[in-house]
Amino acid sequence: MNRRGLALGLALAVFALPALAVQVEPLDWTPGPNSAQPSLTATREGSFALTWQQKRGAEAELHVARFDASRAAEPTAQATVARGDDWFVNWADFPSLAVLDNGDWVTFTLRKSAGSTYAYDIHLQRSLDGGATWQPPVKVNDDGQPVQHGFVSLLPDGGDRVLMIWLDGRQDTAHGSHGSHASGHGADHHGHDEGPMTLRSAVVGRDGVAREGAKLDADTCSCCQTDLVRRGGEAVAVYRDHAEGIRDIAMLRRSRDGQWSASSTVHDDAWRMPGCPVNGPAAAVNREALAVLWPTMATGPLEVKLAISPRAGAAFAAPAVLEAGESVLGRVDVAPWRDGGFLASWVGGDGRGAALRVAELDARGRVIARRDVVALPPGRQLGHPRLAATGGDLAMVAWTEPTPEGPRVRVARIEAAE
Repeated sequence: MNRRGLALGLALAVFALPALAVQVEPLDWTPGPNSAQPSLTATREGSFALTWQQKRGAEAELHVARFDASRAAEPTAQATVARGDDWFVNWADFPSLAVLDNGDWVTFTLRKSAGSTYAYDIHLQRSLDGGATWQPPVKVNDDGQPVQHGFVSLLPDGGDRVLMIWLDGRQDTAHGSHGSHASGHGADHHGHDEGPMTLRSAVVGRDGVAREGAKLDADTCSCCQTDLVRRGGEAVAVYRDHAEGIRDIAMLRRSRDGQWSASSTVHDDAWRMPGCPVNGPAAAVNREALAVLWPTMATGPLEVKLAISPRAGAAFAAPAVLEAGESVLGRVDVAPWRDGGFLASWVGGDGRGAALRVAELDARGRVIARRDVVALPPGRQLGHPRLAATGGDLAMVAWTEPTPEGPRVRVARIEAAE
């Protein structure tokens, strides 16, 4: 059997499995019309922090809500983080939130730096009281170039420190390059023009000063989401690379003393594509195992792949295909789950429409079962659904639901069945 036939066979095998051994409960609560770009984070107390952006006329707002671990149908607290009329608001590039080791909450907004579409900077904001109030924004990138700075991932880095990675379009002017985000190695069909892109990092404390700035990769895919996780004493970054035109998923490790490793490939898909697919990877750690989930079209129709590295320093096992097909959209996320396993989410499809799907995986990445959370019309308006879990038997998933009145954020609670 060829690779494509094997992938499709594996996908069909997934759908022959019994219903997921969890309860999925969509909540009636929603922030209302014109809310979109949700993201979820599990807190140390076992609650969940939901962020989203909401348009009100010419202004955009960033909001946060806390959901307790109980079966409450509504948030226990809500707050407005920031608002402005100079934001870059996009279906694929959206704020997330990190709960730091000292309890601070950190999030960010993307704010325009010039008149061109993809000229925007990263503005970090911090809460010292669990999201109730927020300090003024601090700009992180200091290059002053009117280019893209986005697709940010955040990770606690000890005390009040947050580690950040992001895609950065700045160019080295000493070598005669310019800062334009114009055509470089192709143009995608999702609304971003693609130009030379780098992956960069920094660490920011309560003083708002960006330190330990580093260029991690000089040639990455220009508009795919990134992810950051902690495994033992290391931070692990995953992103879509662009080495010699190959758009496979790369990984970098950061040691306890702040040193970054050279990049390595999670799996050799050898995907060549003329433009950015706007479809990045996700990662999660449970005990010692690292799971990476990603979409690829290296062999034809889009495949959602999962690979597991069982412990630090161990290679990834051969990836499993969770779903493959012409109408699969990808847009993946993954979180730690019970018994050392993982919970994965992605947007699948059966030719009639899209469906937000979740799968329960064991510690080796094998699918125990899967379930559709909600059926949705295909398209960008779905955004990128986000998943978070406590690491035990409770999770939440958030997505954007198109309606005649405008998009609105929806959430569902996922609980392990006895």
